[in-house]
Amino acid sequence: MNDRSFLIVDNPVAGRGRGGRLAGAVGELLRGRGFGCTMRSTSARGEAERIAADAVAEHRGDSSLCVVACGGDGTVHEVANALAHAGSEACMMGLAPAGRCNDFARALGVGKTCEQIVEVLANGSPRAVDLGLVGERYFCTVAAMGFDAAVSRYVNEMRMPLQGPAAYVYGTLQVLMRYRTPILNLSGDFGEYQGPGFMAASANTPWYGGAMKIAPDASAFDGQVDLCLVTDVTRRRVPGMLYRVIRGTHTGLPEVRMMRTRRLVARAAGAGTATEIWADGEAIGDLPAVIESAPGAIRVVLPQETATGR
Repeated sequence: MNDRSFLIVDNPVAGRGRGGRLAGAVGELLRGRGFGCTMRSTSARGEAERIAADAVAEHRGDSSLCVVACGGDGTVHEVANALAHAGSEACMMGLAPAGRCNDFARALGVGKTCEQIVEVLANGSPRAVDLGLVGERYFCTVAAMGFDAAVSRYVNEMRMPLQGPAAYVYGTLQVLMRYRTPILNLSGDFGEYQGPGFMAASANTPWYGGAMKIAPDASAFDGQVDLCLVTDVTRRRVPGMLYRVIRGTHTGLPEVRMMRTRRLVARAAGAGTATEIWADGEAIGDLPAVIESAPGAIRVVLPQETATGR
């Protein structure tokens, strides 16, 4: 029997049911390779976090257990929070992307197929990975405020068979006509900005919304968050900018400012101000807020090329 063991935390409805199918297939292949593997399925929001926290408490000091988040970025968000709050004695985290976007797995080089996932879990190496932090909630990918938060709210609540970028493009067009740009006050290592803030995204990794490359140079290994600020923009400009965000070529536009900081203090003002902060497909806080990097907050089993930094 191999030393490493696995607990698969499965969101069976993720990816229109792909989560359950993938979890079963991954578990079967891991057991076939001689690994100990158990599975727990979730049925409600917050359950993945509770399952992971219980596993950490039960295996305190046992560095061989890997808690695998099988689902979308929301499931990953919950498992990551449980492990990060447990501190340095927490178990390792594994990724089995099965959701609508899978942005964290994309950033860390974890593939989507069952065979690719099992290869990483079985032969990959654990590496300390940064998370972002808003108050007491960690996030894995991007914390968005302003227009992006409003779109995230809309996409989360809509009942349509859309996934990935298509869902966010549709949400953008629906939210755009009624959105009013707030005044933001942002301060960090870059100095201070006060003025119109159509949107501001604090990125631990480059992508969100399923391949929307909002911060092309963001890294989960540098102890910083990359801030993409869109100061003010006309409605007719937004669809074209969205296309450039998908390609990661928006950073040179005159309305866009790219900044990097270890800690960001954010406030908003004005009538109709959108104050929510969304990250990993979840509402995680409200303005005013402090958004910061949490260097090496969790250990994630990664492909060798990612684990070694190549």
